[in-house]
Amino acid sequence: MSRKDNPTPEILEQRAKMGLLIQLSRRLLPVVRLGFVGIGNGTTSNAFVQMNLKSVEVSGDYVATLDYTVMKVSSGILYSPDVTVSFDSEGNSFTFTQGTLEEESGFEMASDKVYGVLFESELLQVRVVALKTRGEGGNTMTNLPRGWTKENVHAYCFATSKNGKIVSDSTYLTIE
Repeated sequence: MSRKDNPTPEILEQRAKMGLLIQLSRRLLPVVRLGFVGIGNGTTSNAFVQMNLKSVEVSGDYVATLDYTVMKVSSGILYSPDVTVSFDSEGNSFTFTQGTLEEESGFEMASDKVYGVLFESELLQVRVVALKTRGEGGNTMTNLPRGWTKENVHAYCFATSKNGKIVSDSTYLTIE
């Protein structure tokens, strides 16, 4: 297949960005389907790509890299949940700790579902962890998946309404 466009530096940069983000959207599909519902008329994968275009840097030889600390795995109008994550090297496990919602508002309800996301950036594998509802709070533990390296794991959290139709922006979590 031949291309008819003129491969200007801008076009080559855009191709590099899109190639990286499209590959990532496929690898992150379980979380992208939860985190980008109801956005625009396109697919959830298109919404993921559009949301993260500005997070991709392209080198002089058109190699794209993504800053995982600013990557968004969800986008919406709900308030982001109060979640932290820690790693226990002896138990080889992650523990997500979430606060309890004190007072409901139109943008956060006690019945909202909260999710933790673990992404292994070398293997390009993802694990979505269902946490407790906003009104419940507490700890949720999950083991480090087999074959994953803790140093390559990035963590995120976000919330959805009870029916999953409204979502919060994701938050990058520093693993303690």
